[in-house]
Amino acid sequence: MVELQNKKVVVVGGGRVAYHKIKNLLRFNVHVHVVSPEFHNGILELANQKKVTLYQKEVEYEDYQDAFLVITVTDSRSVNEKVAKTANHLVVNAENPELGNSIVPATLMRGKLMISISTGGASPTLAKQLRNQLADQFDDSYESYLDFLYEVRSLVKSKSLHADTRKRLLQEVVQPIYLESFEERETFLRKLEDY
Repeated sequence: MVELQNKKVVVVGGGRVAYHKIKNLLRFNVHVHVVSPEFHNGILELANQKKVTLYQKEVEYEDYQDAFLVITVTDSRSVNEKVAKTANHLVVNAENPELGNSIVPATLMRGKLMISISTGGASPTLAKQLRNQLADQFDDSYESYLDFLYEVRSLVKSKSLHADTRKRLLQEVVQPIYLESFEERETFLRKLEDY
C-alpha cells in the first residue's frame, strides 16, 4: 500500500479501461492526469467535475517524467511498453503486468479499514470476487469501529502508561464486543479517561 495523496498520478489512455482505473484511484483522493488523443464519456464527465486533468494528445515522456505513479491502458501495446520502460517511478501496465513494477489491487474500504487483494496479475477477476466476499464479512459497522479504535489508540498514546498497560488496553479493544456494542465502546472510553 502506498499513500498517493498529493502525488502526481498519470493515466496513459482514455478508454473504458482507463475510466475504470481512474474511478478506482479517485477513491483515494487522488487528482489524476489523463493523456490520450480521445476520451471515454465518463472521463470527460470527471474532467467537468474537476476530478481529473485531461491532455488530449499522444503521450510523450514529458507527460509522465515526474509522475509518482503511471498507469498505461492504451490500445497500443508498443505505447504501453514504451511508457512502462521509460517511467521513473511506480508503473502499472494493465495489459502486461510483467512490464510494470506495481499492481493495483482490488480494494475494500470501510473508513480507515482497507483490505487489498492481489493475484499478482494472474486473475484480477478472482481478486474482485474475493474482495466482494470479504465485503460481506467486513460490513459498514467497521467504519465506526475503526474510528473508535483510532480514538482509543490516540488516548492511550497521550497518557503516561506503563508499556504493559498500553498493550493490554490496545488488545482489549479488539475484542468482538467493542465491534458489536456502541455502549461498550462508550464505557471503555470513560474507563480510559480515568487512567
